Amino acid sequence: MFAKSKLQKLNFQNLLSVSSLIKDKNIEYFIFYGTLLGIIRENNIIKGDDDIDFMVNHKSKKLLLKKMKLNKTFKINKKVSNEYFIQFIKKNKKLKTFIDFYFYTKNKKKDYIIDRHNWLGNIKDKRFALHFPTKMIFPIIKNKKFNMPKKPKSACIYIYGKTWSTPLTKNTNYRPEIINNKPVLIRRSYLGSLTRQLKTMLNINSFKKVI
Repeated sequence: MFAKSKLQKLNFQNLLSVSSLIKDKNIEYFIFYGTLLGIIRENNIIKGDDDIDFMVNHKSKKLLLKKMKLNKTFKINKKVSNEYFIQFIKKNKKLKTFIDFYFYTKNKKKDYIIDRHNWLGNIKDKRFALHFPTKMIFPIIKNKKFNMPKKPKSACIYIYGKTWSTPLTKNTNYRPEIINNKPVLIRRSYLGSLTRQLKTMLNINSFKKVI
């Protein structure tokens, strides 16, 4: 419990420091995914979450990286980064926190932005790209400590469904899928959730034994 609380505080600090670092009129960005969900639902980072999520215009990528390099405590995780996604790691004693940047593309002829990486990381297959309506995103809210999409609650509903306000555990209570370029959450049955939790506990115990 203490570790989760400490992680939550570290992530919130990262949210504020990174937002301040990349605050630039030429960098188009906003918080998204789990970070947006936590801020709108709980006015905080979700407990147990080890990262913060930003959506950034692909055209702002070079400038953003230049800004991030000004803070030497953030290091790029080259193992998972690609053209449309970059992850930074920050170590704080025994805890690691992550800053995830998803680089979206826009087309004036389309009424949506495209996130090719999302949670699947399959950037070469257009079927697994996520499309987010521009009317939900723009104009970006910039009068806060961190930028948010125009309609944050609508974005949470679009990503996590109508039950977005109810805390659920990924891969235990639900699994995320992409259908017709839209995010879809497949809810697990009560029995399925219990089975998944048991498997997770067994895996954790096995890991501890190996260590």
